[in-house]
Amino acid sequence: MNEAPAVRGVILYGPPAAGKDTVTRALAGLDPMFSLFSRVKVGPGRSAGYRMGTSEQLEELRASGAVVYENSRYDSTYVTDRPGLDAAVVAGVPVMHLGQVDGVRAVLDGYPAQWLTVLLWCPREVTEARSNGRGDADTPARLAAWDATRADLDANPNFRFDLTIRTDEVGPEAAAAQIRQALTAPHGDLVLVDFDDTLIDRLSAVTDWVARYCTEHRLSPTVEQQMLEAMRIRADVKVIEALCAELELPESASELWSRYEPELAASVTPFPGVIEALTAVREAGHQVVVVTNGGTQIQHAKLKASGITGLVDDVCISEEVGVRKPDRQIFEAAATRVGRDLSQGGWMIGDNADLDVVGGRKAGLRTVWISHGRPWLGGVEPDHVVPTAVEAFALVQGGGW
Repeated sequence: MNEAPAVRGVILYGPPAAGKDTVTRALAGLDPMFSLFSRVKVGPGRSAGYRMGTSEQLEELRASGAVVYENSRYDSTYVTDRPGLDAAVVAGVPVMHLGQVDGVRAVLDGYPAQWLTVLLWCPREVTEARSNGRGDADTPARLAAWDATRADLDANPNFRFDLTIRTDEVGPEAAAAQIRQALTAPHGDLVLVDFDDTLIDRLSAVTDWVARYCTEHRLSPTVEQQMLEAMRIRADVKVIEALCAELELPESASELWSRYEPELAASVTPFPGVIEALTAVREAGHQVVVVTNGGTQIQHAKLKASGITGLVDDVCISEEVGVRKPDRQIFEAAATRVGRDLSQGGWMIGDNADLDVVGGRKAGLRTVWISHGRPWLGGVEPDHVVPTAVEAFALVQGGGW
């Protein structure tokens, strides 16, 4: 016997002028099954998009237990009611507009359905410009509501939205396409994460290896410093060959490389808390793919030695796919490996401003820069700056706010 289709709905949360109405119209244009859920409104102001009610009707809803959630704003009361939702889900896929995390929680807890929660976000200055541009008479009140929405997010750091869309960067049609795709996609975000000096402490391992090598062969501090400078970001056969030729090291390039590769792999360790954070973010339903520049053999050896191989959904290494970060193609390849598409959005987490932040932004991903205590030096800014990958994964689980 065929099961009845799941009841589905979309909750759009965001500050005033973030584009809830515009995105809802785009959704309806994309698929007529989507339609705005009209809340009951009791009070002054605009009536478009609401079912206008009276104080007596509001009391009847309260008395009968039909109120799923209510809130007051702009001298009016807005009610999400059970009879209205019952009618909306029969007609199609309701799109609900809410501006309070408590309201989103109330709907998720009080009206069982396959709800997709979407944070539509724009900066305060964008809200002000949009409000002035459409001739709102209450722009100061809307800016106060923007401040309240920001405070609401800050007060609920552990609440996770299924999807976050910056409407100052993404147009309404593209946002609608993301929402429709996400409503039927696997639960959780695509999380692309760098490997070296993001998940593992590669720099410390390289520094220790170079120091041991130079001590063993009684090489000068100057040679040690030159080797470290050359190998600190990238160390492959070509780098080793250049060092051997320039510094006249006591071993051939092939001998040095055959020694360096396994010894370094055996010495790398994850940063504190990374193993637990990776486990938690995947248990929450997110798909994690390591995206790293480097040689296939040494990267796989380090992944295995560090214990990370079995904790991620897949690995995308530049030598394997023939393209390096920050090229968009490597991010596309990583998404494809787990059945995703970059149009669905996601995250890029890494410690390199150019490779991870610039590359991730160009790929349409939200970016988290791992600072390790360093100041941001400018340029294309990440969406978030945190000291370690542990905090980055906590951001993902919290929806990014």
